[in-house]
Amino acid sequence: MSFDFGIFTILAPAFVAGAIISLAHVPLGAEVLKRGIIFLDLAVAQFAALGMIAFRVFFESHDMDPRYAAAGSLAFGLSLALACALGLHMLEKRAGRYQEALIGSAFVLAASFSILLMAGDPHSGEQMADIMAGQVLWITWHDLMIYSPVFVLGAGLWRYLKKHRAHLFYILFALTIPFSVNLIGVYLVFASLILPALGALAWPERRKLAAAYMISITAIGSGLILSILTDTPTGPAMVCMYPLMALASHILAKQMCFGKSRN
Repeated sequence: MSFDFGIFTILAPAFVAGAIISLAHVPLGAEVLKRGIIFLDLAVAQFAALGMIAFRVFFESHDMDPRYAAAGSLAFGLSLALACALGLHMLEKRAGRYQEALIGSAFVLAASFSILLMAGDPHSGEQMADIMAGQVLWITWHDLMIYSPVFVLGAGLWRYLKKHRAHLFYILFALTIPFSVNLIGVYLVFASLILPALGALAWPERRKLAAAYMISITAIGSGLILSILTDTPTGPAMVCMYPLMALASHILAKQMCFGKSRN
């Protein structure tokens, strides 16, 4: 497949979507890592996916207006994501060192319910793949106009309401993740939350956020290029690039620190 203008018109919305989603995911992912609740994003994302699947199974019909179907699916996803996040927030102080085990259990439970709901659907495999791996190249400029304010608002609230972050964390997480799942899928949601934060650990504190953003942006761009060059699914290609970019960032930070120590 050659690089022509037609390909760039497809890639551009996908790249911009990834960049805008990173605005909210990077700081939230750093907070997840700081709190040591790595499975939280998977659990909330999986509950959002469960809500979307439940709507499709029980309510969506073939003659339903696509706009109503999309809105209903997202509403169900938001409802279950909020229920999951608020439930885990209530358990935060009570669970103690068992919190991560409970979060992991919530993820497995939601994933199992999703499989059970789709067991009788002949198209379940395709639908599950779409939700888990995403359909990044199908993102349009119209989608970005609808979804972008969610991530921009989430990032803005997190940045400017620092004193309220303890109370905002679970709410912002639950409100942004369903939109992310709807756009890029569960796997890419997890990768874009956790791996930039991991890759930025070796950087000085004042540079961690910028390093994490750079990891995310380069992983999105290189994943898109890899997908086009190899004709492979875009979401998984991006996921594979995240650990590579995180590792490259970690090595670069170590080398820069080593050079300073010698001087």
